[in-house]
Amino acid sequence: MAYLDGRLYIIQGTSKSITVFGVETNCCSEIDDECFERLRDIVACCKMSMLYILDQSCIWQLDKNGNITQYVPLYSRVSATMSIRERNLLVTSSKTLIKYVYKFWKRSPAEIRLPEGMSLAKLWHAVEVDGGHVIAHTDNAQFHRVSKIEASKRTGANVEVRAYVEEGVDRLSNPVYLALEPKHGHIFVADHENRRVVGLDRELKKVLMISDLPQGRYPNYPNRLCYVEERSELVIGMSDGLVIGYKFTR
Repeated sequence: MAYLDGRLYIIQGTSKSITVFGVETNCCSEIDDECFERLRDIVACCKMSMLYILDQSCIWQLDKNGNITQYVPLYSRVSATMSIRERNLLVTSSKTLIKYVYKFWKRSPAEIRLPEGMSLAKLWHAVEVDGGHVIAHTDNAQFHRVSKIEASKRTGANVEVRAYVEEGVDRLSNPVYLALEPKHGHIFVADHENRRVVGLDRELKKVLMISDLPQGRYPNYPNRLCYVEERSELVIGMSDGLVIGYKFTR
């Protein structure tokens, strides 16, 4: 999901089209292009009024006039999620993080090297924040956690500087997606198997939990998150296609 200029853009499953929902007008439409193959994720750059769409073989860009062009080809066809900071795109697959840095009209891909201790991690999603990267991942198919990695000032290698990995009722189970609230640096985590959203502060300590997500006839899980800064809203996309908005008043 992505929010831009009063519209919410939604990709459902492995769809070849994008649903567009007017937040104020309640109008609904679709964006369909014959070039789309298997859409996986979508993010918005508010400063440029541009949408970036992750497909299985490339990233598309959609401008405010509705023009769709290829932004950059992908060399791996297993990329699953994407995030954006300024105009830098961070693409996550199960084993790699690739950042596409926009400089002088060029898109330069660079792999984010993981700390040695995360060599067996399965990555779900990542966001760039405070000079480092916050990653939702599973270690050794057992330990579900959210980690902050930064470059060591001594060696330059990425190291894990903090993590949220709890036991008991606070333990994560498949943290599949993240959303950044930039004003306070809060990170929202789609805690998939626990059917809830966990809010973390800059130190990756829990500050809130949304566990009253609506349940339908069948089990329903949070799959995607989008924080809308101008509306102070967290939008949650559920596995059955339901989209929920939570307004923060302070």
